[in-house]
Amino acid sequence: MKGIYLAAHIAEHPNYNIDYQDITGKRDIGGDMLDVDLTPYDFIIATPPCNYWSRANYRRYTSKYSQDTKHLLPDILDKLRDLGKPYIVENVRNERLFKKYGILDKADYVYYVGRHTYFTNVPFNPIGIKQKNDNINNISSNKRQGGENVYNVIEYWLKIITKRGKRKWIKNLLLF
Repeated sequence: MKGIYLAAHIAEHPNYNIDYQDITGKRDIGGDMLDVDLTPYDFIIATPPCNYWSRANYRRYTSKYSQDTKHLLPDILDKLRDLGKPYIVENVRNERLFKKYGILDKADYVYYVGRHTYFTNVPFNPIGIKQKNDNINNISSNKRQGGENVYNVIEYWLKIITKRGKRKWIKNLLLF
């Protein structure tokens, strides 16, 4: 199975066949995450910018970057939902704002793990996935990416979808 990781941040899953659109340098593909052709891929992982959605961002309404990128989360969820391929989208945890904008209705499953939210069309049980303390009070603002915690959840998700295999996914996704 071949996958793509859109808007990753220093993410690498070496045991899987994945192309990356890493925002920090390693880029197998370029462009805006919404413009990437996803037809060659069997599964999609995405981590759109969280600045607007973060509970810690008191400047969400005045920050140009937050305003310019806030559409990416709902738009990528809309794009992936109709694609018929396994996907997972990671972002921060902000249930209040997600409810206000109808974001929670854009995925079949929504999981909260630590301070992250995962939107997916794949049922999986994230309880017990190793997480280290990610209290943002102890982390400088330029290092507040998901890091190891997001990596562990994505690894678990990858094991689930690759174990089920491409043919089974196509059949099961028709049931959604």
